[in-house]
Amino acid sequence: MPRLFLKLFGTFWLTTVLILGISIFVSFHLARDSMAARLADPREVDATLREVVAAGGLDALRTWVADEGNFLPGQTVYVVDDTGHELLGRSVTPYLESRLERIWHMLDERAREGRPYDDRYRGFTPVLETADGSRWLAIPGPTAPPPFGVLSYGIRWVVLAAAAATSLLTFWLLSRSLTRPARHIADTVERFAAGDMSARVGSAGSSRDEIGNIARQFDSMASQLEAQFEMRRELFRNVSHELRAPLARLQIATELLERKPEQSGRQLERIRSEIAVLDALTAQVLSLASAMQGEGAERPVGLAGVLERVVDNATLEAEARSVTVDYTAPVDEVAVVADENLLASAIENVLRNAGQAAPSGGHVVVATQVSPDRCTVTVTDDGDGVPGDQVERIFEPFYRLDTNREGSGIGLAITARVMQQLGGSVVARNANGGGLSVSMTMPLANS
Repeated sequence: MPRLFLKLFGTFWLTTVLILGISIFVSFHLARDSMAARLADPREVDATLREVVAAGGLDALRTWVADEGNFLPGQTVYVVDDTGHELLGRSVTPYLESRLERIWHMLDERAREGRPYDDRYRGFTPVLETADGSRWLAIPGPTAPPPFGVLSYGIRWVVLAAAAATSLLTFWLLSRSLTRPARHIADTVERFAAGDMSARVGSAGSSRDEIGNIARQFDSMASQLEAQFEMRRELFRNVSHELRAPLARLQIATELLERKPEQSGRQLERIRSEIAVLDALTAQVLSLASAMQGEGAERPVGLAGVLERVVDNATLEAEARSVTVDYTAPVDEVAVVADENLLASAIENVLRNAGQAAPSGGHVVVATQVSPDRCTVTVTDDGDGVPGDQVERIFEPFYRLDTNREGSGIGLAITARVMQQLGGSVVARNANGGGLSVSMTMPLANS
């Protein structure tokens, strides 16, 4: 269940519970404070009612009983005749009703036995008789509760104020917990858009709800963009560095051609050579850019066909150095979703590096391993290998172990980017018997 929903739902019910708790607490205290310190004495009530009846009859009794000022808070006197009719038409509680029935029953029994109505225990006669001969019983009891209980009194405004303050506080805290990270995310996005690549939401988005998830995703995206930005800046720096040397040699060759026309053949050959270097470097940079941006028409490509083409080219180059390329085609035909030219370039770069690293008369072994959803192409040479602390760096653009060896150091970087675009990986490790082993793993087209 979404955590933001739980936070909102929990806040709503917490507010409801707090308001109910405050209302109940205040109500109980009000009810307790409003209770009379003592109950009315039935003998005093009886004596007073008799005086009222003697002075004004039933109408005066009705007026006197209806006046709440004649009683203690929360109390009244119910006057009921022998038919169960209350003088003011009020409802009598079941407890008082049963008590009245018992009194009438007792009085009727005394009448049948010829005994007087007087109450020998309380010292008064409970029956009120009016001039028209009707008989009434007066019994003290609590007043009927108002429609909203004790909240119907003036204290209801206190309860409403407390409820409003509680809801305001809880929802202010909720709003603060939501808007603060949202504002921080907005400020971070604005800084990032303005060019501050180090801008991150950080701990301000550490909550585990959807807003926190957005903050973490933004930080992850920002880190990736910053890494790509730094990589591109480093790439441009390295490209400019690599271009500087052949351009300088071109400039020197051009100046020499102008000053010594008699050596034009030699200088023109130098110019052609440097142009070829620039052309090859430009092609490799463009290939690296395409691999980094995922350009190319991807479709299912037969791996065996790509390997045969690449191995044939690598064998031709290796034979010039008396290096043997051993290759065994995969038993089952497998396909990967890739741009065929980029995939071929990625594998060829590894093979070319292995052929250059192998000594004269050495070997390069190309092996394939297929699993249900992935395939791995491993290229192993028997050269000197790579120092352990530099194995991971050989996939960085323009990184070269031997600056005297031909190449710009872009080839393995292209391989790493192509494998990354395919959803695979490339790993280099020093072989047990010497040399370097590079494994390129990529998902199959039907996986």
